[in-house]
Amino acid sequence: MSITVEPGDLPAEIVARGPGYLLSSVLDSRPHAAHLPFQVAAAEGQVELRARVGRTTRANCVQRPAVTLLWPPAEPGGHSLIVDGEARLDGDEHVIVTAVSAVLHRPAPESPSCDSVP
Repeated sequence: MSITVEPGDLPAEIVARGPGYLLSSVLDSRPHAAHLPFQVAAAEGQVELRARVGRTTRANCVQRPAVTLLWPPAEPGGHSLIVDGEARLDGDEHVIVTAVSAVLHRPAPESPSCDSVP
């Protein structure tokens, strides 16, 4: 189950969670994850997140600006924060992601262990 996070509530959610993951795609479509601290800015209903990134993430954001940001749950059974956004370069070392949508997503129910599969 997902719970929509309104733009006005997103900055507080991000600040409370600390560093998160920026998920981008390399040219052959493989995913790439970078664990980053984000600076958050909000104005007129728009939320932007700025982070210092490495070469791979930077190149990915240039080629494929659609990215996802992920903050896993802080406690077992908690909700993950998932933000879809559009990335753009900010100078030589930083990327700014403009949030397009955000949800709090609950974990999947426990599944049986592999030992119980016939």
